[in-house]
Formats: sequence, C-alpha cells, structure tokens
Amino acid sequence: MQTIDLRELEHLRQFKLNIRKSLSLGEGARRSSAKGRSAEFSGYREYIPGDDMRYVDWNAYARLDKLFIKEYMEEKEGRVNIYLDTSRSMEFGRRLKSTAMAELTEAISFIAANGRDAVYVTDLQKPLQSYRVPSGPGAVPFLKKWLENIEPQGSINLSEALPLSIRTRGGTGFILSDFMDEGFEEAQESIIRLFKQCGMQAFFIQILSEEELDIDDSGNYQFIDSENESRDVRVTLDRRTINSYKAALDEYINKIKMKASVSGEHYILCSTGDPLQKTIYEILKMT
Repeated sequence: MQTIDLRELEHLRQFKLNIRKSLSLGEGARRSSAKGRSAEFSGYREYIPGDDMRYVDWNAYARLDKLFIKEYMEEKEGRVNIYLDTSRSMEFGRRLKSTAMAELTEAISFIAANGRDAVYVTDLQKPLQSYRVPSGPGAVPFLKKWLENIEPQGSINLSEALPLSIRTRGGTGFILSDFMDEGFEEAQESIIRLFKQCGMQAFFIQILSEEELDIDDSGNYQFIDSENESRDVRVTLDRRTINSYKAALDEYINKIKMKASVSGEHYILCSTGDPLQKTIYEILKMT
C-alpha cells in the first residue's frame, strides 16, 4: 500500500491519545490511578504490615516516631490496536481508499508511539499475526515499510477475522474499512459485543472514496464487484438513479454510525478527499 511522507506527521507530535479503557502492564508514559513506582511522587500514607520497607520515609519516622510509606504514580502504557481491512475493495478511487487507510494508520501510530503507548497493527487477511510497532519517535519508518508490503486483495469477513485477531484486553481498537463487505450491517452488533467483552473502546472508521460519496455524472456504466469480478451489473445513471444511490448510501452510513453511538463506541466517516488532519482531529476529539 502507498504510504505518507513521514515529514507530514511532524505537526502531530504535540498530540496524545486519551485511552480510557484498562491499560496494559508494561511501563509507559501514561499515568494510571494505581499506585506504584515511578519518577513522580504522589504522597504519603501510613505503613501497613506487609508493605515494602524500601519505601518507608525514615526521615519522617525520625521526626514523628511513626512509619509512613512514600507513594508514587505508576505509569503504564496504553494499548492501541489497529485493524486493517485489506480486501480488494479498498483499491478503489482516484486516491485509493487503501492509501488513506495506510496514512491514517501511520498517523495514529505516530501519536501513540510518541506517547510511549504500545501499538499493534493487524492486516485482517492474516488475523492471527499482528505487527508490534517499535516504541518511541523513530517507530513509524518501520511501520511504513511493513505497510508498503501489503497488497489488498480478495475479500474479508470482518465478523470472522476480528475475533481471531483480538488476543488481549483493554485499550483502544481502530477498525479501518469501507464496511462494504456483505453482511456487515448485521454483523456490527456482534463486533461491538466482542470489543466490550475485551474491555476495548472501538472506533469504526469508514473510509470511502470521493467517487463513492459524490456521483455527479450521468451515462451508461458497468459496475464490477472488485472482490468478485464475475459479478457485474450495467446501469444507466440518470439523476433519479443517482439520488436513489445517495439516499441508500446515507441510510447505510447512518445505521453504522447509530449502532456505534448507542453502544458507546465511536464512528468517523473519512473521505479520500479529506486532508489527513481532518480525520485525526476528529479522532483526538473523541478520545
């Protein structure tokens, strides 16, 4: 897949994802309400038998003749999971949907890695394998190379691939897809339940091409199912047909958005004509 010039990500360096769900056990830069050991002092509490004596404040004991324990804010890394629909339908548009997907993946990973969060990216063609993005500000070039080796092809059933790809609890999960696979509307509720069972906040990011969102020409066209080229249909696009198409697409988009919203999850529509920053800012507003 085509990826972005990494210099375009530099303006995102000051941003940070707010991961609300449970955190992973690794060390990181995200503050947890749990008490532990880190560089940031939290306060004192009275000693309780069984406490680690290394954290007794002996100066306070000398003054007050009473044992107090020093407490620190424990810092843990959040977990960011990105699931990529790499089916053939993502290879559509003057600016390919797969290109927008790759750029979003790099941008989300850049922000998360700079915040020292753990980032895992899964190509849903291979749901049992996840790519662990290296930590730190130099991580994204490795991800860029990994993404460029992916070639969208075939079809993917999200309701079958996602359960195979989720193997940990907590964090935030970004599903990047056009959600045009057959049966997704019926499967979305089961996907939402899956994410809730795993304690993961879900983002449904629907990537559609400008051509899909704004058909403004008329004439005779032959449409071919990109995931099954044996299926094609010939139609004449007059104004009435175009309006019917737009109404049906709007209804479908709104159904996906509504199911996500009523379940406490998030939905974002991303047009391939939108600048990358627009979608990223929408994500940041929701986290």
